[in-house]
Amino acid sequence: MVTWKGIDLNNKGIIVERTPAVPKGKKNIEIIEVEGRSGFLTIDNNTYSSFVVQVECHFDPQKFDIDEIKSFLDGVGAVSFDGKREYIAVIQNSISFEKVLRFKSFVIEFLCNPIAEEKTEHEVIVTQTDYTLSITDANVEMYPKLEITGTGDLSITINNKTFNILDANGTYNLDSKLKVITHNNLNAASSMQNDFPTLIPGENNISYLGNISSFKIKYRKAFL
Repeated sequence: MVTWKGIDLNNKGIIVERTPAVPKGKKNIEIIEVEGRSGFLTIDNNTYSSFVVQVECHFDPQKFDIDEIKSFLDGVGAVSFDGKREYIAVIQNSISFEKVLRFKSFVIEFLCNPIAEEKTEHEVIVTQTDYTLSITDANVEMYPKLEITGTGDLSITINNKTFNILDANGTYNLDSKLKVITHNNLNAASSMQNDFPTLIPGENNISYLGNISSFKIKYRKAFL
């Protein structure tokens, strides 16, 4: 099953002819040749390149509207090739819909970001000032959403990295992926010190200081 923007292609009359192969993103490693030295040196940037997945399809124009398909197969969105994990992607090729109408078969090229996220979102409630969150199966850093309710100056440490919310008064929502913090649906960047937290595969050590009455963490497992 291939979904685009949360919709199964089959529900739009687009039949996937075979399950596409999904590669792993190539790690970005800089190779340096040094004059007078045998071999080479490397700089590992700890990042990965995007990749293309080609999906071979055919289409039944007698049952579905081609103009609706043109609008659907456009822009940026989430694509899933197994119904469990999804990539942020863009459709990079120009599809000739005149040929689609004549021959019914075509290829969609999804240019995918290298990190996939599980479609299921997990939620945990931090119930004590020293808490361990264990994340199994994931193999790459994750960017959680936090909901913190408290008053006064709050200090939160996740995996030895600390951020502060100053003069808190109510509930604050942090989105580590978008790097946005809000309070009463308004931007509250001036209330926060230091960088947004991340989670890692395995054990995550979480602690806090201050008057926090509620602390929720939402995350999706991430994979290369």
